[in-house]
Amino acid sequence: MLTVVSAAATATSLTTLERARAMLDFAPEQDATVSALIEQASRAITDYCRRPFALETVREVFPINGARLGVLLARGPVSTITEARQDEEILPSAGYWHDQATGMLYSLGEDGYRRAWTGSWLTVTYAAGYVLPSDEEGAESPTLPASVERAAIRLVGAYLSLQSRDPLVKSETTEGIGSTSWWVPGAGSMFADPETEHLLQPYRRLF
Repeated sequence: MLTVVSAAATATSLTTLERARAMLDFAPEQDATVSALIEQASRAITDYCRRPFALETVREVFPINGARLGVLLARGPVSTITEARQDEEILPSAGYWHDQATGMLYSLGEDGYRRAWTGSWLTVTYAAGYVLPSDEEGAESPTLPASVERAAIRLVGAYLSLQSRDPLVKSETTEGIGSTSWWVPGAGSMFADPETEHLLQPYRRLF
């Protein structure tokens, strides 16, 4: 069971208006439209990856029921573990170790080696996620992977493109001038942009 203790302090958009403008070069009169599309693209990416990206503090409770070698934290990357409580006992930081590569939290014995969790319940309070991009002056530097932000911007660009044409039309020919062809999502495509899904694969949770 997971509970959000402290929600994201800022908006959960995966890019900003000005950072998107630098890549897409849209006009100022499109700002309101692009802002809405950024929110839509960010939600689509979050749903596809089955995870929030913004930094939040959460509390997660795991049933132990006797012995369990490790527990998998639902959020990542973990920046701080505030508290680990085994039943009613608060554990010292030397009593556990978090493997960032796998997301597993292990109990450590006095010898520093892994051992099984014991007791009935393990409650872990921790901060996880990324600092998202911001246009505000003096804002903290973002830690969101560049490929995730690029995926969001490319998806916004695809949404903009679809607004000016029929998304079902693959090509158009103008006699005496030439022809134009567009990429059209297939039945198995998850996004309106072919690169987006590839960029997001490393960040998608499969459970």
